[in-house]
Amino acid sequence: MDISWQTTLALACAAVTAAVLPGTLGYATARLEAADLQRQEVARLRAELQAARRTVQQVAATCEAGGAEGPQVSSRGEEARERPRGAGAGERPRGWLWWYGE
Repeated sequence: MDISWQTTLALACAAVTAAVLPGTLGYATARLEAADLQRQEVARLRAELQAARRTVQQVAATCEAGGAEGPQVSSRGEEARERPRGAGAGERPRGWLWWYGE
């Protein structure tokens, strides 16, 4: 049985198309899904940044109004620590245990 070169070419093209087309569609779908996830992450980060900015503005307004009394608390819930005495604004404290009053 003789197969013509046109039939062979058609079968080869069909086989290549059957292999390449689903792979290409899968790749494109995965890229689009990744882009959607990245857009969602950017939107979440923007919302988080806006919330942080609002918090900073509220704290700044409170401080300007003179309403901040008592120990200052950072955003992590830690109390603000004072510099040890003897260390000026441009000076580095001496010793690696400067925090403990060395």
